[in-house]
Amino acid sequence: MTLKIIASVIFVLIYALLASDKIHRTIVALWGALLFTAIPILTDKGFHLGLLTQTDLLHYENWEALGLIFGLFTLVAALRESGFFRWLGLAILKYAKFDPLYVFLLFSLAAATLSAFMDSVTVMMFLAVLTIETCGVLKLNPLPFIITEITSANIGGTSTMIGNPPNIIIGTSMHLSFLEFLFAVGPIVLVCFFLNLGLFYIFYKKVFKNREQVRAEIYEKNKDIDPGSAITDPRLFFIGSVIFLIVIVFLALHSVLGVSVAFVGILGASLVLLLGGEKMPEVIERIDWHTLIFFACLFIMVGGLEKTGVLADIAKWVGGVSGGNLMIAGLIILWFSAVASAIVDNVPFAAAMVPVVKDLAIATHLPLTPLIWAMVLGVNIGGNGTPIGASANVVGVSIIEKRTGKKVSWGEYCKTAVPATLACTLACSVLLFIRYLR
Repeated sequence: MTLKIIASVIFVLIYALLASDKIHRTIVALWGALLFTAIPILTDKGFHLGLLTQTDLLHYENWEALGLIFGLFTLVAALRESGFFRWLGLAILKYAKFDPLYVFLLFSLAAATLSAFMDSVTVMMFLAVLTIETCGVLKLNPLPFIITEITSANIGGTSTMIGNPPNIIIGTSMHLSFLEFLFAVGPIVLVCFFLNLGLFYIFYKKVFKNREQVRAEIYEKNKDIDPGSAITDPRLFFIGSVIFLIVIVFLALHSVLGVSVAFVGILGASLVLLLGGEKMPEVIERIDWHTLIFFACLFIMVGGLEKTGVLADIAKWVGGVSGGNLMIAGLIILWFSAVASAIVDNVPFAAAMVPVVKDLAIATHLPLTPLIWAMVLGVNIGGNGTPIGASANVVGVSIIEKRTGKKVSWGEYCKTAVPATLACTLACSVLLFIRYLR
């Protein structure tokens, strides 16, 4: 019991520090990993250091997830260095002909589609900046556009195993294939995307009341915009795009080919670093190393909770509340994950929930797969609810504040994001029941 209390206290303290956002999350995670591995523990055999041994560190570390994340980060860094993202944004803008409604719809669609295959943080970093620049030209408030893009990115990222970071954790931990993940969650995500987009259009329809007048005034001045001017390195642009497509194909077929997703990710990173040319030193510097360290430390902390039995106790509690009923258990996981992910960052929450769901299936003899999909949808969709629910939210809001000098309050964000999140979670409940929980 003492070890469970110690593990729980450490994790709650670290979680509180992560939620406060006062200290960089990688530093906080390093503290957490250190406490789990070096805190003095008194047992019947005397004092020893740490809840986890060196063998435990190797066992609980999710090497599959780390390898895949490294590969994707490297590829995305190369594409960003080549000007790929700004080229794509300008191409969409030219196609939309500066029509505010088309910009709203196409940028949201781009956010959802891109986030299905790459980190939503990267997507929001370039898309939010482009949106603010576009809204400056259109003389419109960028906040409605960016909130819709944030929620679209999180929803789109739900559809694949490599979309949002929680999916990488869940998919690799549960040994799921790319196509299995896509076919199970994709149709539900598609419904949620259009529901979310429709609701935000209703919330912000006043923005588009003079759209024809705005388009007519702006388009003539900007119709000669050249997306190709955004490409800074044509060779890297081509090589990065081709390798990224190859990686997506290999990920889709990895279970058929008998290779791990980590191998595919590292293969893609190796190819782009080998063939990318003179800008590769800059690409290596742009890789999000601190996030990789954050994930590594996070897996150690969750391993400490798992080893001491804390997560097994939570699973038993959920099993008791559900009475061993699949529908009740699935809906508890969905809504609990959604609410929790709206309050705290969904990445550490997802890491902690994986062993809980595994233990719940074992304790209640319920099928594991439906519970996994309930967790995936809850963790990702719920993250839309507040400005801190997911990393994309934090990035999108911070870019608005830095670029416009205006503070985005929780009230401004939540007055539209919360109703949309609740509606999407309710839709997930119905669709999960129809497909998996009956």
